[in-house]
Amino acid sequence: MLAMVVGGCSTKKNTANTRRWHAFTARYNTYYNGSEAYKEGMLAQEKANKDNYMQTLPYFPIGNKKTVGSGSGNFDVAIEKSQKAIKQHSIKKKPKRKAGEKKTEKLIRWYAKKEYNPFIHQAWFLMAKAQFQKGEFLEAASTFSYISRLYVNEPDKVAEARLWMARCYTELEWYYDAEDVLNKAARDSMPRKLEGELSATYSNFLLRQGRLNEALPYLEKAVRKEKRGTQRARHYFLLGQVYQHIGNQPMAYKSFSKVIKANPPYELEFNARIKQTEVASEKESNRTIKRLKAMARSPKNKEYLDQVYYAIGNMYMAKKDTASAIQNYEEGAEKSTRGGVEKGILLLRLGDLYWEQADYTNAQRCYAEVIGLLEDKETDEYKVVSRRSEVLDELVEHAQAVELQDSLQRLAAMPEAERMKVIEQIIERVKEEEEKAKKEAEMAQRMAAREDALANVPNRNTPARTPTAGAGGDRSWYFYNQQLITQGKGEFQRKWGRRKLEDNWRRRNKTVVNTDEFAAVDYAAEDSLAALADSISNDSTAMAAMPDSLVTDNKNPQFYIQQLPLTEEAMAESNVILSDGLYNCGLIYKDKLEDFSLAEGAFNRLMNEFPDYQQMEEVYYNLYLMYSRWEKPEKASAYLDSLKLRFPMGDYTVLLSDPDYAKNARYGKHLEDSLYASTYAAYLQGDYQTVGANAEYAASKYPLGKHRPKFMFLHSMGQLENGDQQGFLDNLKMIVEKYPENEITEMAGLILKGVQEGRLLQSGGFSAGSIWARRRGGMEGDSLAVDSIPSFTAESTDPYMFVLAYEEGTVNENQLLFEIARYNFSNFMVRNFDIQFVKENGIGMMQVGEFMNYMECYQYMKRLFADERLGKRLEGIRVLLISKPNYELLQNYYSFDDYQQFYEQNLGGLPMPEMDGYQFDAPQMLNADEAEKLEEEWEE
Repeated sequence: MLAMVVGGCSTKKNTANTRRWHAFTARYNTYYNGSEAYKEGMLAQEKANKDNYMQTLPYFPIGNKKTVGSGSGNFDVAIEKSQKAIKQHSIKKKPKRKAGEKKTEKLIRWYAKKEYNPFIHQAWFLMAKAQFQKGEFLEAASTFSYISRLYVNEPDKVAEARLWMARCYTELEWYYDAEDVLNKAARDSMPRKLEGELSATYSNFLLRQGRLNEALPYLEKAVRKEKRGTQRARHYFLLGQVYQHIGNQPMAYKSFSKVIKANPPYELEFNARIKQTEVASEKESNRTIKRLKAMARSPKNKEYLDQVYYAIGNMYMAKKDTASAIQNYEEGAEKSTRGGVEKGILLLRLGDLYWEQADYTNAQRCYAEVIGLLEDKETDEYKVVSRRSEVLDELVEHAQAVELQDSLQRLAAMPEAERMKVIEQIIERVKEEEEKAKKEAEMAQRMAAREDALANVPNRNTPARTPTAGAGGDRSWYFYNQQLITQGKGEFQRKWGRRKLEDNWRRRNKTVVNTDEFAAVDYAAEDSLAALADSISNDSTAMAAMPDSLVTDNKNPQFYIQQLPLTEEAMAESNVILSDGLYNCGLIYKDKLEDFSLAEGAFNRLMNEFPDYQQMEEVYYNLYLMYSRWEKPEKASAYLDSLKLRFPMGDYTVLLSDPDYAKNARYGKHLEDSLYASTYAAYLQGDYQTVGANAEYAASKYPLGKHRPKFMFLHSMGQLENGDQQGFLDNLKMIVEKYPENEITEMAGLILKGVQEGRLLQSGGFSAGSIWARRRGGMEGDSLAVDSIPSFTAESTDPYMFVLAYEEGTVNENQLLFEIARYNFSNFMVRNFDIQFVKENGIGMMQVGEFMNYMECYQYMKRLFADERLGKRLEGIRVLLISKPNYELLQNYYSFDDYQQFYEQNLGGLPMPEMDGYQFDAPQMLNADEAEKLEEEWEE
């Protein structure tokens, strides 16, 4: 016995005794502790796992991203113990051959083995499984791959390793590799004991790809093979979800019933009952509704009321009782306390119902909140909701304006006594709401005080309260917290209304110049008056926006009376808001919602009530298009005739009267592009007659083309060249009025603004094409001949800058900054160059400097472009070596092309020293006197 113990201590020997000894020691000395740690980790993971029952469950808990990391401490111990067991007890030495042994097939396989410890494979599998459960799928796949090679002659072990490799690849979303491994496993015989593992692996692989029908038989078998009670109940829930998705409602109901019978944790049981309501038949609805209402009354379900009322609503939908379903969905949304995905699913169902009923205002309210509650942003469902929400956000702004003006005008038309009665009812409701809010605040304050008191009681195991960042207790940073984002969006809309995401969003007229004889516009007053439209909703921010002369107390009748259009001027202003709202609602109904009946109603009301509406031409045109798409040719023809009769010279009449209308509709964009290119070429050649003729042709052929303002601008510049300054100004003014958002409008506005400030107009070749040829200060062409403008200087001893210039939007500035900063840090240890970005007139510039003189700047450029990788990255970017005085001239007077020409003529040919012979990054050496002086200054 002693000899066996002594002999078994070494892995250098391979005998029956050593194999038994190391197997026994590995199992009970190291592996056992690792195995127990693994089991504890699995229990910790199971407890920490929080499934989202509103979405299809992942087959394995580790498939939940939030579960990754749970039990990792235990899994680390398992990995460590497995590695220790392998290191101390692995036997790789070949056993000695016995003299006269026959070479049988079994004996050949025995001597071909790579591992002779009969137990050590358990340590390998334990380590790989712990890596998998820890979420280290790539490491686990590598370990399982090694196991399959280590035990290549043992089919059972290879088969098990392959199944786990497929699981790893599936979690990594390497579906091709997973399928390849599973196919290899299928070709070989599968041990009976691994049939459950095979079904589980195939179920996960197919479910992750959405192949539900293919996954169903594997999932059914895997559920039957599952031995752990909680996981079996969980998998029955998943099975019910799959049946529900493929439309087999009776089997789904049966599967959810099996979840309930398995006596699972309460949350799983509760959600199974909720899911049953989605698949229940009409005959079961009454009994189920009674049970659900009882659940709603139970304090145990206070946290789950949103789901309970969602389930009740589902049962009413099964009975085709949509009104009751909506009522219960609304109650669930109101009583929801968690503000999570459960509420999001409820509001999604409610929003879809409102959408189907064309109740777009309520649909928008639901969808706007859903956006912040759904977790998976990549699903088709989320994309549909996002698109609908965006459209409805735009629609509701106008629909609410129409509703508000209708209400205000209706109140204004009432007899005074009746009007005051309505206002008093509004005031009474405001008081009730304020009283309710006050009581709720007091209750919250008392609860907070009570919790603080309990937290301060000694020897209590009450965890300290921490403030939550938002609904659901999500403490993540604001921009990662969807609940807070949604709340912030709502608060912004209450204060400012629904504004389009754009520059100068607080201004209604965004042109750079006022076209009404260049008079100043009081934008602040305009927005203040617009804010009054929301004051009827008792919003405190709207009250704060009111002028001092108006009553801001929303419990004072005068607060409401002052908002009513009781004068002719106020009624006219109200009608403008109302007519614009109707027009925009009609456009959105027609183009974005394709609800032609609602669009027809909005446009018809607009025509009946406001026949002199300023955009009536567009109304007729849109009605013509709508009826054409609606396949009502008689009505389309009638509105086309009305358009031609009432607006014979209008842009839309010209467009539709063109015999080539169909051709222009299909190819007009390309034809207009070609015409503009030839017109611009004619302008550059000074052929202003052709420019004018082409501009007139474009006006008749493409009155709504995207290049229309550019044609007008070129034509106006031709008028200026021909001495028609008034025609030039009139055309620019028309551009600013009709095309406030076009890119050329900014330039036209700046010219008009310059005239307003007293600057004189000058003729000259204007280049609208290349931004590199544009000169600053409104100076073009021959303007640079003026003697008072200084010229560039070729002084090489001035401080210089190295500049990289590019068109805005064509370069990733963050990447450019990183590359240049890294290059400077890596190559210049003594000098520290500043880097800054400057943007002006469509050109972005990165400035590096400053350099003591031109020679330093030139050497920096040579070194930079000697780096082959950086040289490729900087392709297409303009490089300038420019002194500070010349840079000032470039900014104020000249174009980049001007400086490039100057540089090539004056600085490009200067002799430069070789790079190796010039070290401008070397430390500065001081002579003895300079060193002594510096030391004295330091001491002082």
